[in-house]
Amino acid sequence: MKDKTWLIMLIKEQTDGIYTVTITEDGYVLDNKKKKVVVLKKSTMEELNKLMIEYKNPNLSDDFDSKCMVKFNGDTNKFTSNDKELYSKIIDLIFKEDNIKHPPKLLDSAISLIERLRATGELDAMIEANGMDATVDALLAICQLENE
Repeated sequence: MKDKTWLIMLIKEQTDGIYTVTITEDGYVLDNKKKKVVVLKKSTMEELNKLMIEYKNPNLSDDFDSKCMVKFNGDTNKFTSNDKELYSKIIDLIFKEDNIKHPPKLLDSAISLIERLRATGELDAMIEANGMDATVDALLAICQLENE
């Protein structure tokens, strides 16, 4: 994959390291290793841009989550924020099934599983206990079993 211009970068500090999710200007969502996870629809990219405009004032504060950062690299507006609400809204947008171009069947079940685990708090507990890589492997294994 060619180098792509990033628009939004999500950075999360965990006990076992720092993890990033990068959203490029053309809708590619890349993981920590710059591998494509999904591609977002054009309408989703427009929603993300509107959301960034809404949060355009830099919000760096001790009142927010210092372990969740959002960096925005817009044409006329660049900022960094540690607003947990903004971070969560972006995550919700990029992993919502309707916002993804051609989600494969396995991705549908993975998204559903992630949403269930996030709602109960189990996902954060899994990541804190086992680290991001082990949690991703476990989620993929669960989804593969569900689809068999």
